[in-house]
Amino acid sequence: MSEAADDKPGRTMEVARIEKERGSDTIVQPRELVEVRYARGASLTLSARKILALMMHQAAGDAWRDQEHRIAKRMLRGSHNSNDRLTDTIDELIGIFFAMPDQVEGDQGRRTFQMIEETFEGGEQGWLIYRFTRRARDLLKDSEAYALLHRATVLAFDSKYALELYQLGALLYRRDVPIWRGDVATLRSKLGVPEGTYGSFADLRRFVLDAATAEINQLVPQFSVAWEVAKRRGRKVTEVAITFRRKAPIAVVAAEEENERHRAGRRARREGTVETVVDPAAIIAATAASLSVSDILRWPADDQVSEYRTPDLYAIGLANGGGHAIQRLADQYVRVRSDRRRQLRGDALRDDWTTWVKGCAEKWAKP
Repeated sequence: MSEAADDKPGRTMEVARIEKERGSDTIVQPRELVEVRYARGASLTLSARKILALMMHQAAGDAWRDQEHRIAKRMLRGSHNSNDRLTDTIDELIGIFFAMPDQVEGDQGRRTFQMIEETFEGGEQGWLIYRFTRRARDLLKDSEAYALLHRATVLAFDSKYALELYQLGALLYRRDVPIWRGDVATLRSKLGVPEGTYGSFADLRRFVLDAATAEINQLVPQFSVAWEVAKRRGRKVTEVAITFRRKAPIAVVAAEEENERHRAGRRARREGTVETVVDPAAIIAATAASLSVSDILRWPADDQVSEYRTPDLYAIGLANGGGHAIQRLADQYVRVRSDRRRQLRGDALRDDWTTWVKGCAEKWAKP
């Protein structure tokens, strides 16, 4: 590789360099790292995924260079006072293998590689010094597309599946068609669900998809997520579609405020057992006060239920939906109610939607 070529990384590294110079907390994650799969039946824990994101943020626009990078260990420890857990996580990160499609001399295949070549850990208050592998550096240098992650949001997640889905959404939500589609095996591989875990789709839905969706919709400022079964063969699910949509201003503010709040009670707030991020009664009252006869409540023409465009319906879903994605509830309502949803108006629609939401929350909560 020539010196001139070395000085011209792709767009991703240039954006990462600019963000670093601005002192931004935005993590510029290369598309290749978002789309990469885990190899050899192992995936990273939540702690390791967070630390890798922080290491990328620290290296920024220099991540592609053949050089050492350093980050203070206190920045990686979070709320833990001991380095023992950090050392175990670093060892885990070094040992993990990733997989991606690749081509050599016209032969299409699968390449496996590691991200971290070596590390040096200083003393209790020291630095972590690290170097990316040659293969990782090549990948980073050539990257032309990226996802922008909020550092506070990355650190706030309690689910590794939510963090993985967040990165995918950050890559896709600004596209004209912000939808990811794949079969169940590909979805499991993408999210890093271990083999033999959540073997049935019912378990995968409850403990992975629904849980990750609820956490993203609570914490992520940029977008919301909803998923649906796209294809079936008999009773077996063969394909899943995940949609990422930009959030309305009121939801952006709510997510940003949640990121700044103490994590204690966050799950209860998400599930509505203590409080909700948005006060449904207040939204409904405010909406009703501003409606004229011509503004009587109707089901949205595009079937998209949001806190900005249809706050009354959204508030009901938020209050009674058991933490499930509001749009997922709406998508199921559209599928089952068909033409009936267009015929209902005002209180009739409000009552029918409330009954539907409560019924779904009860049904989906069952194992």
